[in-house]
Amino acid sequence: MGSNKTIVWFRRDLRIEDNLALAAAARDSSVFPVYIWCPEEEGQFYPGRVSRWWLKQSLAHLDQSFKSLGAKLVLIKTQSTLAALLKCIEIVQATKVVFNHLYDPVSLVRDHSIKEKLAELGISVQSYNGDLLYEPWEIYDERGHAFTTFDAYWNRCLSMELKGVSIIPPWRMIPSEGILESCPIEELGLEAESEKSSNALLGRAWSPGWSNGDKVLTEFVEQHLLHYSKNRKKVGGDSTSLLSPYLHFGELSVRKVFQLARMKQLLWANEQNSSGVESVTLFLQAIGLREYSRYLCFNFPFTHERSLLSNLNLFPWHADQPKFKAWRQGRTGYPLVDAGMRELWATGWIHNRIRVIVSSFAVKILLLPWKWGMKYFWDTLLDADLESDILGWQYISGSLPDGYELERLDDPETQGAKFDPEVEIDLARERLTEAIFKMRELQAAAASTANSNGTNEEVVDNCVEILDIPTVVLKEKTPSITVSSNDQKVPSLQNFKIDPSKKKRSICLEDERIQRNININHNRGAGFLGTDEDLCSTAQSSSSKKQVRSKVSIFCSPEFLLI
Repeated sequence: MGSNKTIVWFRRDLRIEDNLALAAAARDSSVFPVYIWCPEEEGQFYPGRVSRWWLKQSLAHLDQSFKSLGAKLVLIKTQSTLAALLKCIEIVQATKVVFNHLYDPVSLVRDHSIKEKLAELGISVQSYNGDLLYEPWEIYDERGHAFTTFDAYWNRCLSMELKGVSIIPPWRMIPSEGILESCPIEELGLEAESEKSSNALLGRAWSPGWSNGDKVLTEFVEQHLLHYSKNRKKVGGDSTSLLSPYLHFGELSVRKVFQLARMKQLLWANEQNSSGVESVTLFLQAIGLREYSRYLCFNFPFTHERSLLSNLNLFPWHADQPKFKAWRQGRTGYPLVDAGMRELWATGWIHNRIRVIVSSFAVKILLLPWKWGMKYFWDTLLDADLESDILGWQYISGSLPDGYELERLDDPETQGAKFDPEVEIDLARERLTEAIFKMRELQAAAASTANSNGTNEEVVDNCVEILDIPTVVLKEKTPSITVSSNDQKVPSLQNFKIDPSKKKRSICLEDERIQRNININHNRGAGFLGTDEDLCSTAQSSSSKKQVRSKVSIFCSPEFLLI
């Protein structure tokens, strides 16, 4: 054991308990835990102020935990994660690097590149599932293809056996020899001096850190889970579990959350407590939606910049900067929308119901590009989570097979707001209808052009849209990055035309086919959007300053469902 030295590379798994990568390293060798902060590699998805505040507090908490175990968390600020890892390997004379998987497109590209480079140098690399109940490549339909609707995906998950694994945290660690100076946490640059006064308010409401997350989980399961079904309809108090930021940063193990809830469900089922059983079912569905967000991002890594469905590729969004600014600042004239947006800016938190209302307002009434809203949520939410953010905004904008219909327009007044004389719902509905007709004209023109050019496209009635989604084959011929059974897989992609029996709701045929090979090498830079529209989000202001219906209701939409 003394000759084996393992670097444990922490990312969004900032916990000691039930951490597969850490447990494996502590069991087999001396441990060198490291967290690498590389702002340049974050690119457009550089975390917002409140998210960085949470990360800073969580790292400090994790460092104290390691000190109690006889080790030390080394913090590194760098311009290259790979270069930092290589330096650690050289100084420590490490023989192995371990880490837990991430599934967003930016991380997939980086992780694959790092694995390849380390393998070339003869360094053993092992990665683990520390974030999900099931790996994305483990869940597929009867044809071996990836699911594209939540209900089908989650039903398959629930039908599968879930191993009751709970990794006990090590009592003591043997730190690796080798001196590598840790960057003081204040010098990481996670919190600017000008941000500290605003961030001080966050500490009154939240306590980041893995052991604090464990306390929040215990309190929720014992005191609030029973009433989750009833309370989730409210917008305050104990209507959510408040676990989403802890889950995002990996301070809580999703396996532990799931298992505790399931034990309560079985207990209440034996007691014939139908209310309790229903509450757990809905709560587990929230866990399932989080799983599904990773599933979609892994299998369809273009979804941070394009719709899963092709129906919105030609939609005439209004790239209106003044309207976007008014929406961000809470000056739309709709009290409920404005209150929600101001609360978001001030606290980094708004309830699921309000998230649905403000996002629907941006997309359906202001006709703002959904990617603008997605990026703003990423910049401002305390529990900002790229995969969940993508899922929610695609759901709201009608970009998913089981999402909102594009034509669906919810009146903010019916959600408790008052009309603004200058922005009437009838006018908004008229503008949305005009935009849909314009999209259909463009789609028909594109189809006509394709046919006149002799392209081999299927011709159908243009009042019907085809679900044009690439087939992702998971069951067969799925190449792995390394020979390990634990390591990340890379899905293969095949284009296909869906069966006529599986046509979606009435919208016109979109001729352009999604032609994307999910090959990680080809997806270099996949995390960055390339149009001028996409630069209009608050990354600038932050840094400078159906017929096929989902069973999930409006206030249980995927991203905006607070776990």
